[in-house]
Amino acid sequence: MSCYIRHMNDFLGDIDIVPNTKEERKEIDLAIREAIGKDSLDQCNVVWKEVKIWLNDENKKTRLAIALKNSMI
Repeated sequence: MSCYIRHMNDFLGDIDIVPNTKEERKEIDLAIREAIGKDSLDQCNVVWKEVKIWLNDENKKTRLAIALKNSMI
């Protein structure tokens, strides 16, 4: 399970994604990993390090938001 989802509440809320269950958090975790090119076996801290880079780059942040919205349809 992801250790970083709780740090993304503002970003996720901005794109109308609010994970309420463990299953929803896992689904979001897998979608984030796919969007940023990380594997499901990569350690959480490695994924979070990359996610922070994406969140600090407006183009990547937009691509991540679109990828997550599309995966949650």
